[in-house]
Amino acid sequence: MSRPSAGCVPRLAAGCRFSDAPGQGDMLLVPEGALRLMGVGRKIVERCDGVRTFADIVGELRAEYPALEPARVEEEAAKFLERLHEKRALDF
Repeated sequence: MSRPSAGCVPRLAAGCRFSDAPGQGDMLLVPEGALRLMGVGRKIVERCDGVRTFADIVGELRAEYPALEPARVEEEAAKFLERLHEKRALDF
């Protein structure tokens, strides 16, 4: 597995994009199919713009969800991005 480092800059892989079909706002289209983004998944993927680092993304999520334990925010975000990377939907 490839875990994102603090300085990596995640971005959608070539050929991946959000669905623009009505009612499918939380679908990430990938060359092999589609992935439904659950919970804060879309918020995380939207931040994977090729500009923000993983540390930036975690910082923004911590600010947006201050009630959550900071270490848990980072751990869950890292696991989520790892899974997307394994599915070839995200590049670091």
